[in-house]
Amino acid sequence: MIFSMTGYGKAEGTVGNKNYRVEIRSLNSKGLEIRCKIPEDLREKELEIRNLLKGELLRGKIDLTLSFDSTRGEEEYVLDIDLLRHYAADLKKLSEQLGLNGDVLQAVMRIPNIVKPNETSLTEVEWKELKKIIQVAVEANKAYRQTEGKAMGSALLTNTKNIVDRIDTVVDFDTNRLEAIRTRFQKNFNSIAKDVTADQNRMEQEIIFYLEKLDFTEEIVRLRQHCKYLQEVMSTPQESKGKKINFITQEIGREINTLGAKAYDPDIQKVVVEMKDELEKIKEQTANIL
Repeated sequence: MIFSMTGYGKAEGTVGNKNYRVEIRSLNSKGLEIRCKIPEDLREKELEIRNLLKGELLRGKIDLTLSFDSTRGEEEYVLDIDLLRHYAADLKKLSEQLGLNGDVLQAVMRIPNIVKPNETSLTEVEWKELKKIIQVAVEANKAYRQTEGKAMGSALLTNTKNIVDRIDTVVDFDTNRLEAIRTRFQKNFNSIAKDVTADQNRMEQEIIFYLEKLDFTEEIVRLRQHCKYLQEVMSTPQESKGKKINFITQEIGREINTLGAKAYDPDIQKVVVEMKDELEKIKEQTANIL
């Protein structure tokens, strides 16, 4: 099962005299980044909200927005009387000094923060209800991630199978490859030996040594194993597996590169290029896997 890091979830509910709305957006990231946009009177709960998101969403760039509307209407806003008195006194003193006329109260009422939200602390019961709303948004985000991941997983399995199929093609091409290289070397040696003195036995040893270095049997075995392991990891129920898949693709890439370097055959080189193309598609998908 594959989960994407891209997701969206929202939830709404009424707690006390407020209608709350929660939206959670997530994007791909190397680690876990959480940003919370919440009302000031809920700042004391931010750490708890972050821990909830950390335990559920695991990885990605997470943006949570929590807002509310009051069912009490205008009662939700109050005058900051102390701030009003302070500004009014200063403005009255200034108007007397400068000989200005005007409505001091009207001027003060235009100053920001004179009218402010009527902030009230949540009771423990209300906070538990609000956490349930947040949890619903989290579950919606996870469901979105799972839906996105299903399509990604299907594509990854197809790409991996394409690599495995091309391994079989390479093995078919490899049947007479070393013998053909050996024949070509021997022919070149015989051509050179007409004009110079050469040790036939020493040349034979050199050819055998070189052919051993061109043998990629071990690379084929390891490449099959890595592909099989990748398929197994993708089918596990574990949610977060993007980093593990990334490590496996790095190992697959190393074996494919070594295979290409040892091939010494145009047909195999072509298949290696096709393998690399499939691997790049896997890497593109892996960047967004949870």
